[in-house]
Amino acid sequence: MTAIETPAFVVDEARLSRQVDAFRAALHRIWPNSVLSYSVKTNSLPWLVAWMGRHGVPAEIVSEEEWDLSRRLGHVPTRVVVNGPIKTARLMAEALDVGAPVNLDSRRELRWVVERAARGERVDSVGLRVNWDVERDAPGHTASGGAGLRFGFHVDNGELDWAVVELRAAGVRVAGLHLHVTSLTRALDTYTSAGMTARAIVERYGLDLDWIDLGGGFFGGDSDRFPTPEAYITAIRDALLPTVDPARTCLIIEPGAALVAVAVDFHTSVVDAKPVGDRIIVVTDGSRTNLDSFFRKTGYEHTLVSDGDPTDTPQVIAGFTCLDNDRLMTLKGAPRLVEGDRIVYHKVGSYTMAFNPLFIQYLPRVYARHPDSSLVEVRRRWGVDEYLAGNTWN
Repeated sequence: MTAIETPAFVVDEARLSRQVDAFRAALHRIWPNSVLSYSVKTNSLPWLVAWMGRHGVPAEIVSEEEWDLSRRLGHVPTRVVVNGPIKTARLMAEALDVGAPVNLDSRRELRWVVERAARGERVDSVGLRVNWDVERDAPGHTASGGAGLRFGFHVDNGELDWAVVELRAAGVRVAGLHLHVTSLTRALDTYTSAGMTARAIVERYGLDLDWIDLGGGFFGGDSDRFPTPEAYITAIRDALLPTVDPARTCLIIEPGAALVAVAVDFHTSVVDAKPVGDRIIVVTDGSRTNLDSFFRKTGYEHTLVSDGDPTDTPQVIAGFTCLDNDRLMTLKGAPRLVEGDRIVYHKVGSYTMAFNPLFIQYLPRVYARHPDSSLVEVRRRWGVDEYLAGNTWN
């Protein structure tokens, strides 16, 4: 552990492989005609995105930048799943030119497709992102709650009808559906709701689909409080059958957190510890900004590396920033921490590195731990040179 210079994220390749293998095995057993893709936005560390490509997990992207990144890192463009509400004209053109699966999210994108078809340019087919009342089927399970989903063409207010009619009039085949929702509980209800909605849409419009993309939001840890990959895929299959034929229609899923969260630790060192009132303030070289950009969490799975004796005095673990609320957690009955001790936070690969700000200190280094336990630095710690790159100031 002393070989790791803190602060640093460490990606464990063996754990990463286990997560990918678990979802891949579930798909192979329950819906063999399937694609396990990786949600790049969850953690766009170049080493991680490239690793996914090398191991047969195509990128799922939601921006022009992610499209360019994935291609630069070796992903086959025809296999990249193109989603998101802010696609640019260039992204749309390049993705359609190579025949990548593209799920339309907005009227602007639909207009571009219709205009492209009118010019005789390549449009093999497209998918449509579906907006539906998931709260009706799974109350209390979604991040949007009663406010409803933001994305896609709504199935109940005529928007989806309009989109299908416009595309058919332009001679563009609707070959896919995309239904994704952020689940707070990771429960099966949201996936059952998505599958049943997709099935009803297929029946309503007589669609012959090449793909159904059921998004991400899956749990991918080791807790028996949440569904397994097999339980998720089984619930999806049961909701889609018998209308959707698994031999005909490819099932796409796009997990992010479920693949990378448990594979990443964050290593920090104690910089100082001093008594303040009835507690001890323990300052570390990591920060809440590294792990909890929205400042919502109050605790983490962690390991302390210390020879200190247990103390009943509360120890407030604080970050390096000048924010008074940069407090990660309070320890009670833990070893008395001193300068040089370490705190390792576990299962922190999801929406951490991607949200890290350039506040006071810049980006921390990242290591990859290979299956033989060897370590390699895959991103050096950012300093002033990296921060100034691309800037002018004269």
